[in-house]
Amino acid sequence: MMDEEESDQEMSDILTAPSLYLRPAFFKQTRKKGKIIKSVSERYLRDDLGLGCYYVDEGVSNRRAKEATVAKPRTIEDSNHLLSLLRTDKSNALVICDTNVLLHNLDILEQSQKVMPNLVFPQTSLVECRSNRMVAYDRAVELLREVGEKHHNRCCIFFPDMHHSQTAHIEEDEIESINDENDARIRNVAALFGEHLRGSNFRVILLTDDVASREKAKKTKHLYEAMSVRSWAKELDDLHPGLSLTDSVAQYGNPTSTKGGKSGSEEDIFRPHVGQSELSMGVKSGRYYRGAIRSERSSKGAYVTIRRGDERIAVTIENTLDRNRAIDGDVVAIELHSIEKWISTDTSKSNNIQGVERKKVEIADETAEPTQNELANVPDAISVDDKVRNLKPTGRVVGILRRNFASYSGSIYEKAKGSTSEVSEREKIALENEREHADGSATCVFFPTDTTIPPILIRTSQRDRFLGQRIVVTMDSWPSYSSYPLGHYVETIGPAGSKDVETEVLLQQFKIAHEPFPAQVLACLPPNDYKITMVPDRVDLRHLPVLSIDPPGCKDIDDALHCIVLPNGNYQVGVSIADVTHYVSPGSAMDLEAANRSTSTYLVNKRLDMLPALLTTDLCSLRANVDRYAFSVIWEVTPDAEILNVDFKKTVIHSIAALTYQQAQTFIDQPDNHNDDPQVGAVKRLASLARKFRKKRIDAGALTLASPEVKFVLDSESLNPTDVQAYALLEANALVEEFMLLANITVAKKILRHYPTLSVLRRHPAPNRAMFEGLISKARCRGFEIDIENSKRLADSLDAAVLESEPYFNKLLRILSTRCMSPAQYFCSGEFRPMDWHHYGLAAPVYTHFTSPIRRYADVCVHRLLAAAINVAPLPAHLSSKTYLHDLCANMNRRHRAAQLAGRASVQLHTLIFFANDSKEEDAYILDVETAEKSDPSVRVMVPQYGIEGQVKLPVSSDDPKLVRLPKENKIIYNGNVSMQVFDKVRVKIWVREIQAYQRELEIELLNPSFSLEVPNKRKADSTEVSKKKKKSRKKKKSMP
Repeated sequence: MMDEEESDQEMSDILTAPSLYLRPAFFKQTRKKGKIIKSVSERYLRDDLGLGCYYVDEGVSNRRAKEATVAKPRTIEDSNHLLSLLRTDKSNALVICDTNVLLHNLDILEQSQKVMPNLVFPQTSLVECRSNRMVAYDRAVELLREVGEKHHNRCCIFFPDMHHSQTAHIEEDEIESINDENDARIRNVAALFGEHLRGSNFRVILLTDDVASREKAKKTKHLYEAMSVRSWAKELDDLHPGLSLTDSVAQYGNPTSTKGGKSGSEEDIFRPHVGQSELSMGVKSGRYYRGAIRSERSSKGAYVTIRRGDERIAVTIENTLDRNRAIDGDVVAIELHSIEKWISTDTSKSNNIQGVERKKVEIADETAEPTQNELANVPDAISVDDKVRNLKPTGRVVGILRRNFASYSGSIYEKAKGSTSEVSEREKIALENEREHADGSATCVFFPTDTTIPPILIRTSQRDRFLGQRIVVTMDSWPSYSSYPLGHYVETIGPAGSKDVETEVLLQQFKIAHEPFPAQVLACLPPNDYKITMVPDRVDLRHLPVLSIDPPGCKDIDDALHCIVLPNGNYQVGVSIADVTHYVSPGSAMDLEAANRSTSTYLVNKRLDMLPALLTTDLCSLRANVDRYAFSVIWEVTPDAEILNVDFKKTVIHSIAALTYQQAQTFIDQPDNHNDDPQVGAVKRLASLARKFRKKRIDAGALTLASPEVKFVLDSESLNPTDVQAYALLEANALVEEFMLLANITVAKKILRHYPTLSVLRRHPAPNRAMFEGLISKARCRGFEIDIENSKRLADSLDAAVLESEPYFNKLLRILSTRCMSPAQYFCSGEFRPMDWHHYGLAAPVYTHFTSPIRRYADVCVHRLLAAAINVAPLPAHLSSKTYLHDLCANMNRRHRAAQLAGRASVQLHTLIFFANDSKEEDAYILDVETAEKSDPSVRVMVPQYGIEGQVKLPVSSDDPKLVRLPKENKIIYNGNVSMQVFDKVRVKIWVREIQAYQRELEIELLNPSFSLEVPNKRKADSTEVSKKKKKSRKKKKSMP
């Protein structure tokens, strides 16, 4: 039996042992009414958690992601087990990561696998990271779970300190707030590992940028060391020469100071942000409004969408001070300005039209640049009273609720070769902010390629190595005393100017998803040997002569057509579209990924798909001679193109041919006696109907517009451009377009009848007169009136504007007319009045996208709506939410525009490569003439052959007395005999100017008409002198006997 002394000792041990149940309590005072609130949380502790857990590889997770592994946790039992896992290196350290390390310095952890192989992520750090920044949390968890051959040199440990009996207990005198408790627990973790590794060759480092926490750590009797991230990175750099890890340390202090922090002499440039708790109270009380800030690409303006009840309104943020350090995508709190500071819609429109900064030479625009509020389908004006009906509300940012700091690609500033004495805006920024530091590092100015992001100040010891390179920089902070945000270097992409590097840069610039599809998406795919079989609720159309017509080499074939003669003499016409929704289940990982990407992106040399290749180019692609699932719209049509009825069916089809546009055109051009061939007969009947449908659309007011689109001929090996050709449109192109339009309009009407407030539609608002004023005045110079009262009048006035002397004039007008209109946008029908559903360009009351679900997510949504409308599938729950549909449409609009801009940037890049080795002379047309007094004489020209346009500076000075400006006629005259007017044809030379060894730009130089006076005058003098000599010679001959 146990004696009394032993029993007392056991009871004493029990009483002094840590409890396995905690109820920590905190008191806080509310700001609004000053009440004291007690906050209590319950937590159960465990004593069997060892020293945390690590992850091991347990094989391949699925048949498609061969490199994906299943990471399973294993408990670290004791000190010996821990020592067997730790990797040795020069520092021999086990690093405990504080919350701020995970939030701001993950780049350091990710890049230092060999020099910092042993990491511990406390649960507290991960929980705080998750509540503050989900992106950082995901990266941290991914780092923690990395296993396999690629990561065998690293040991990452997860430690559950919040439930561990040896770390969860905190002395009461250490706790004043929840943050204090969290910091104390993380220090306990460091102390625990220090105790277990005492006497070994390993140091324990608590990595934290919290100065107070480092000071408290000094009381731990040397069980571990507490260091800042920069100090630890400097130590590793000293151990590993050439590592330069300090360049990747996040910045929070003064960018021009080696000590960091705000010096006493520095004054705030921006107003301090309001604290988080006050922001929350302000939003709840209605004093402040919450929303995401969006930057305009074409100007320095921005807007924030706020909600007032069920209504949304876009609030304009006019200037840098009102933005108050908010960047694109930040969730901010704003305060509205008084109504006296709101701006009229007329003023803002004229400012937008005149204030767009144009590049010297660029790819010609197709449409007007949409504003961010147009992409989000949010009005930006309010009817105020009877006198001032439309004003744009303005406001200022008072605080930031959630930062959207990210990584950006771009270059360090370097002065251009042969630059003039005139200081550029970039050089001015560099002169004001670049500094050398005593430790050998320098503050440099990084200019992102994304024009919505301001310059970023980074501190680096590798400035010379970065020059001429495209690098990636992450934004860290933006102190109120700094003109620009602070950031740190992440990685080098490669030499600037390289085609592959610049392609990678433009994908990052426009945020185009180009990473491989993740394993969870690939796991949603059917097996490679998936077979198409007849299933219930599908109609078998494999007996019909279905065929597709696409560009050469097309692999993602969305649509196919058929046209057969019925016994009554009418036609059965069908448009069959790939049934993507058969393979993409609502809410699946693949569906969420497709919704995020929203569209495929087409570059000159590559295609970035919305869906994995197995669907894009195989199972969903309506290739010839294979069975495929489809969603078909089938009409009965008279030979005069009168639609008698329509039906919608899920089908199985078997395409008999995948024709190119040229092949289809050959069939159209054949005599009618060749109609016995099923392919030829179908194409000719479709062409006949398409002409009649097109005439009906044109008569109803549909516009025939144009764009300066070109195509490249690429070298088969290098994929460099060898030729540039204007894109030729055939009647076969118009045939396909006509039936796609018919299908889209027909489906729009169907889904609207069933879901009048939930339909995903596409609207094209009528342009306002301000957007057309420039074109109207230019056309008037040539004797033509452009009427924009409605689309019918605009179409008629464009048809009438023909110059027999210049055939291209009419197409040029149509190109410029297209630019005066904003592009069409996706929207939810419940957010607009029916009169606002109208598609101006097509003269259609309703319109949607149904015909390209392989490459557009909007079409996927419409397929689901149509399937529900015909009772073959239920409507997914998320498509019943107008709020979800609003956000979805806004994302689709932004992604669609980003894909267009990325495509244009790719064309710009390849155009530069094409002209790099050889200049070209070509005809061009004047789009605009600079007629303002004291401005540099110049004209803006378009070169149709290459689809480019640019500003051409004329070789005369602005104060030359021989120069006459005629603004009303959009014309200038020089020396009485050289004139240039809008729409004139001129001759230009296109060449590439080298700014740096890695930086080049296109130049357009005027060849004809010539502004040179010396040569013509000299020739005139020479001819006069010759004439005099001839006269003297004749006189001498006459005087001779």
